[in-house]
Amino acid sequence: MNFNEIKLPINLESWITYIIVILGGILIGLLVRWVLFSFVKLSNKRKPTVIKAQLLKHLNTPTKYLLPILFIYSSFRFLDLNILWFKIIESLIILNFSWLIIASINAIEQVVKQKFNVDENHKAKERKIMTQLRFIKSISIVIIFTLAISALLWNIPAARKLGTTILTSAGVIGIIAGVAAQKSIANLIIGFQIAFTQPIKIDDEVVIQEEYGTVEDITLTYVVIKTWDWRRLVLPLNFFSDNSFVNWTFNSTELIGSVFIYVDYTFPVQVLRTKLLAILKENPLWDKNVWGLLVTKSDKHSIELRATFSAKNASDIWDLRCEIREQLIGFIQKNYPDSLPKKRYLETIKN
Repeated sequence: MNFNEIKLPINLESWITYIIVILGGILIGLLVRWVLFSFVKLSNKRKPTVIKAQLLKHLNTPTKYLLPILFIYSSFRFLDLNILWFKIIESLIILNFSWLIIASINAIEQVVKQKFNVDENHKAKERKIMTQLRFIKSISIVIIFTLAISALLWNIPAARKLGTTILTSAGVIGIIAGVAAQKSIANLIIGFQIAFTQPIKIDDEVVIQEEYGTVEDITLTYVVIKTWDWRRLVLPLNFFSDNSFVNWTFNSTELIGSVFIYVDYTFPVQVLRTKLLAILKENPLWDKNVWGLLVTKSDKHSIELRATFSAKNASDIWDLRCEIREQLIGFIQKNYPDSLPKKRYLETIKN
């Protein structure tokens, strides 16, 4: 059938036929969708799973449009329509099918997130998977969007010819665009490196440019660091390949903190060691793994004591350091005020 030679009839009977066929396609599509979703809902009610719940949630809207459009398109073969109508429906199918794939990716992301639940007790393995998932999702959406636009242009003969003309006559523009896009391409490559070598991961606790924070998001072009006071530090991906930074949770979240106390030579160190253990036992932030009190340095004025202890994450270790420091200093002030650091001056008596 040569669609270019077919003209759209204008009599009333033909219009009624078109309306009936189109409405029939819509009703059949909605009926098929209702049957499929009812089956999945019943299955999920009998045996609930995360994947079924997420598919029902994310595919609900896209399928309302895609299935009726597919049935309308299949019914067009029985109608004498101009090819323009077929191109319009095909374009709608491309758009809705792309929407359906993106919705499926979002559903899969939620399934993985619930399986590898990232909370304050998360493990490094879970954060690695979440980081890779976030990057793969971003890349997938960009690829789907690009393919959808390409398919739409290829589906329109006029646009196809225009695209061919542009491609054959835009060599200089292509070179200029390639030079201008060098940073973007470099960022994309660095993004792959970060996603799979993972010097940083989602929810890593880092110190960057003397700012402490957690990695909140990793996109295709930049990383968002949420600082301790809830500000957002936005850094390009190439920053992490060109600069050094501290990652407190590279392999695990557990950390050892330390507090330095300076006292006089007359101070009884063992008493403070016993007090430190008593303070830690009463503090819920201590994970009961590591603790100690050592004399780490001395000079002519004082001795340096280092109290060490462990906690499950960087936030807890920070709070624990502050609390331990305050309580140890308070203990010394109350019980051994004469043992605070002193400066001794020797008088020289001239005969």
